Amino acid sequence: MKPSPYRYRALAALLTEQLRAGLHPPGSQLPSVRQLCAEHRASLATVTHALHHLEDAGLIEARPRRGFFACAPSSPTAAPDPAPAAAIALAGRRKRLIELAATRADCLSLSHLALPAALLPLPALQRLLMQQLRSDAAVLGTGMVYGSAALREQLALRSRRLDCRFDAEDIIVTQGESESLALCLRLLAKPGELIAVASPAPFHALELIASLGLRVLEIPASAEAGLSVSALALAAQQHQLAACLLEPNFYRVTGSRMSDAAKQALAALLAEHSLPLIECDMMGELYHGAQRPRPLKAFDGDDRVLYCGSLACITGPGFSLGYMVSGRYRLQLRAERTVHGELLPALTDQVLTAFMAGGGMDRHLRRLRQRLAAQLQAWREAVLAHFPPGTRVSSADGGYVLWLALPGGLDACALLEETRRRGYSFVPGAVFSMGTQFDHCLRLTAGHPLDATRLQGIRCLGESAARLLAAGSSRRRVSEPA
Repeated sequence: MKPSPYRYRALAALLTEQLRAGLHPPGSQLPSVRQLCAEHRASLATVTHALHHLEDAGLIEARPRRGFFACAPSSPTAAPDPAPAAAIALAGRRKRLIELAATRADCLSLSHLALPAALLPLPALQRLLMQQLRSDAAVLGTGMVYGSAALREQLALRSRRLDCRFDAEDIIVTQGESESLALCLRLLAKPGELIAVASPAPFHALELIASLGLRVLEIPASAEAGLSVSALALAAQQHQLAACLLEPNFYRVTGSRMSDAAKQALAALLAEHSLPLIECDMMGELYHGAQRPRPLKAFDGDDRVLYCGSLACITGPGFSLGYMVSGRYRLQLRAERTVHGELLPALTDQVLTAFMAGGGMDRHLRRLRQRLAAQLQAWREAVLAHFPPGTRVSSADGGYVLWLALPGGLDACALLEETRRRGYSFVPGAVFSMGTQFDHCLRLTAGHPLDATRLQGIRCLGESAARLLAAGSSRRRVSEPA
């Protein structure tokens, strides 16, 4: 019997992801054909066809009477210049994905990154706001380009806890992370050049890179350990990279965190290839353990890392500012912001300066970390209890993101269509890549407490996933080029 084209391709994509994430190191043996059939509820024909597909791609090798073995770290995924027909089809697919994943008023999102008001320091910020207005109402009519010296000094002081020594003069304040990323990308790359990103990649980063006329090179990353440094090393040898974009600590897509050893190796790789890297650290302060993980910038003796911080997950969008840090590119970044940026409101600047200087931010963060750690654990337990057996769930030790890989090649977009009819939505993994390797994945966020409504939403997702698996409806996919 001829194997189903979708099922074997889905299984091949899943095994490819596992190989690229290092789940099967080079030289190690893959599970037997019988084990794969049982684990993925697939026929013998489907499994053998998927394995032969990986063998043809050079990812595994067959050894007579022994089984299949991993060959070597897989090459990064790139689509620099697809054929016109394929490019049009992929663009159309991505447009449909974006429409499918868009927030709807009639659905409760289980993937929204914004924290609820109850977890934000709004009363403290409001008090500081009123104090600033009473002392100087004229502040409403003023603004600045790079942020006040007082605010930049507070940010520099906090950097010492990161094992970094930011100079206040090397800090440029922005209106948020998106502006910081856009300014850094404009500085480092010209249209048509390649930007290496950890895959899966943040949706907004993929869209921003495309809007600037740049090309994406997706580097394999584990849902637990983050970017594969060996895969990036291979990419640096094979491609002319303009820059890298990375979020090493509590990645907002999967929740992963790179180890200090991996960060050290990555910093050495950047120095070896004279390669700049934009580091996003949006969730670094939301650690659940006793110590904040160091950013990649702490290992950057060659000053190749442009560090981008954000207060969005701490203060909420109403009082959020971003900032960039670089000694090597300081003057160029200041020039870029002068040309492309708007004046920063002095009132927000002064409120956040007082919030940090008076200890309000640290008090708030201590409470927030405890709440998020408890919520993330509750959400993870609920997912494991209500989703079908074989569902893989990331186990982050910071932030509030859960990355799920569904069993049996189940298409997350088909699941989303099902659950939206019941009033719940999430972000499917397909939007975090320009390809199809994460079609069986999805992201949930535990920023809200797991109340009865959200617990029912998780039950709904799990029940729908089980029903689709049983009915074989996972073949309903967003169309893709042949």
